[in-house]
Amino acid sequence: MTDARRGGGNGGDAVRGVLEDVAQFGGRARKALDETAHRAGELAHDVADEAVVRGRKAAKYAVREVKEHPVTTIAIGAAVGVLVAAIIMRAKKD
Repeated sequence: MTDARRGGGNGGDAVRGVLEDVAQFGGRARKALDETAHRAGELAHDVADEAVVRGRKAAKYAVREVKEHPVTTIAIGAAVGVLVAAIIMRAKKD
């Protein structure tokens, strides 16, 4: 602790000491925020990459299932179409 902070010296020295402490704290806080932001950016990038990989796997799986079970796929598509049409028709009546 400097003399100014212990009570020795004039008030200007004490103010300078406090300002230096505040500046040091601000610098440490900024560095911590920068590091946190950097880590958050890396995490977001990793999550986005994983989403792309999983999306591609899901698309490949869907294509494979459609090729292996075309009749089932057509039946499901028709059922979904009938359901959507029924919802639309009901919404128009109301």
